[in-house]
Order: sequence, then structure tokens, then C-alpha cells
Amino acid sequence: MDFERSITDMPFEILDLIFEKLKFLKYKVYLAQAHEKLAKAFAFHCRHKFRSLTLDGRLTLDLWEFLIRECGATIEEFIYGGCGRLEKCVALTAVAKHCPNLKSVRILLYRSDRENLPVFLENVKSLPISLKINQQDHFPATFLSAVSEMTQLKEFSFRGYMHENVHHLDKLIALERLSLEDITHYSKTPVDLMRICASLKKLRHLTLIRLQILPYDEPCSTFWSDLEHLCFNYCEFSFELPDCPKLKYLSIEYPNCDIEGYVLKFILKNGKNLTELHERCFPPIDGNGFLDLLRACPKLRCLYTPMEFIKLYAAYVSAMVEILKENGATPEDPLELVVCRRIKWKWFRRLHLRTPDADLIDLYEGTE
Repeated sequence: MDFERSITDMPFEILDLIFEKLKFLKYKVYLAQAHEKLAKAFAFHCRHKFRSLTLDGRLTLDLWEFLIRECGATIEEFIYGGCGRLEKCVALTAVAKHCPNLKSVRILLYRSDRENLPVFLENVKSLPISLKINQQDHFPATFLSAVSEMTQLKEFSFRGYMHENVHHLDKLIALERLSLEDITHYSKTPVDLMRICASLKKLRHLTLIRLQILPYDEPCSTFWSDLEHLCFNYCEFSFELPDCPKLKYLSIEYPNCDIEGYVLKFILKNGKNLTELHERCFPPIDGNGFLDLLRACPKLRCLYTPMEFIKLYAAYVSAMVEILKENGATPEDPLELVVCRRIKWKWFRRLHLRTPDADLIDLYEGTE
């Protein structure tokens, strides 16, 4: 006797092949909605496809909600924002409810979500270890107080309009990477960074862009002595930074410091372990200062610099090469020199081609 069989009687391996033949994601979701077993087969089919989830126009919000419900256990990264839909809080709620293995969240934040975001962060505060927020519209970043409750975070990045709640970030004691960028154009926002960082003992990567750093009278945190990566661009400060002897990467561009010549002094003092340096100092580093910089950074193998106030001539380039020899540079392990002024790059290239042991420098033209 023949038995009637339907698609739901097929094993997952066969259903996986059927889902694979469907060209568009929405057709796969439509099929998965037809039966409970098909929904489980869909989750099996997508077990490696949505480790990183980005909402886009391929599905309506209700279909995304279904997908998140069925595949949520495999989602490890959630990228949110910019899909141009209303009532996106439905997706936020679904992710918070059905994604127990969430490790990373990246949010493109618009005004329409300023009330939904704190609720979402509260619901997932024990899950992700990495959170990046890129604010697009001008409104107070009050949600930073909700971020401060996510004490398991190891990485936090915020690009937006600074708010007084930024001071609550001192609660994120597990942080290893912190990035703060203010996008206010008319003035730099004062931030009590030294106090914020006083409790962040595990911090190793610190990025600060367009901030006014307030002075701090208390003893500085010990994390500075273990810091390996420091980006300090377009910042305003009036005091000497703590020593960072273990720095391997330093980017310091257009700082506004009341202490004359301090930026070069900081590089010379903390350059022992530097392997990559991006500098655009003001006032610019002169010829002697540049040679001192090379001597103070024996491990330096990548240097971005405008060389703006340096008079270039054959003996000067030869002096650079001699310092690099003393630093242990070889043709197999040269200094990558990126000159960010075209006129200086052209002059250096002419001299470089005629310099003995020129292969100790790999020369590139950077952007101005």
C-alpha cells in the first residue's frame, strides 16, 4: 500500500537542498513559515549564514522577526540601523529575546531610535562584549547611562555628540578597548577622561578624537603604563599625559596643547616600543627633531608624517638611513615611510633613489 508523503516528511538534509535552490531569502522564509518542521529545517539551513545579522530591504520587518526567532541562537553579531524603516523596535525586541549568544552589536543611531536604544541595551546588558554606536542625528546621548550598566563589555566605541553621561563609563571595568569621538563641529566637549579611566585597569587600546581633556589632580590609573595603542587626534589639553612605555601604536594628529613642543617630547619619551606612528604635530617637527624621533623609536617600522618643516637634502636622507641601520632595519624589515605632503614626497623620492642602502626605506605618498 502506498503512503502519501509530503515535504514535511523529508529529512533535514533534503530540505536543506530545497532551501538552497530557492534564490531569494524571502521565498525561503515564506516556505519556513508553512510548517513547524520547515521552520526548524530553515534554521538548520541558515546555521552558518546569519552569525552576523544586518537588517536590510530583502525582508519586511515581520519576516525579519520570524528569521530572528528561528535563527537567533546562531546570531553572534547584530548590525542595526540605516534600513530606512519605521517601527524597527520590533527587530530590537526580537534580538534581545531570541539571541542568547550575541557577542557584538553595531548601531547606526538616528533620532527615531533614541528611546528604543536604552531599552534594548538594558535587555541585552549581560550578552555582548563589544558595542559600537555611531550617532547620526543631533540629540543628547543620554543612552550612555544605559551603556555604563553593561559591565562585561570589553570593547566600546562611541562616535556622536558627547553628553555628561559619558562620565558613567568609569563603571565599565572590563574594558580593553575604548574609542570616543565627538562630532560637534563648533566646539570641543570637555571630558574628564582621566577620572573616567582611573578604574579601567584592563584598558589597552584608547582612541580619542575631537575632545577637550580636562586636567586631573588625582594619581593616574596604572593602565597607562600598559597601554599599547593610543590615538589622540584633534584633542585639546593643557597638561602632560602619563607615561606609556609599552606603546606599540601611536596616532597623534593636530593636537592643541598649551605646552610648547610637548608632542615631540611625549613621542621621544614613549617611543621605545613603537612600531607604528602617525604624526601631524603643530607646530610641525623640524629636521633635528625628526632625527631624534627616529633614534628614540628603534622598533619603528611604519611612519606617517608630513615632513612639513624639514629641509630635505642628500646628507639628511643619508643620516636617516644610518639611524635606521643602528635601529636594526633591514631590506626585509624596512621602515615604511608615508609622506603626507606631495611636494615633500617628490623631493624625498628624488633623494632616496640616489642614497646608499635606500632599501631600508619603503617610500609611499600619503594623503594630505
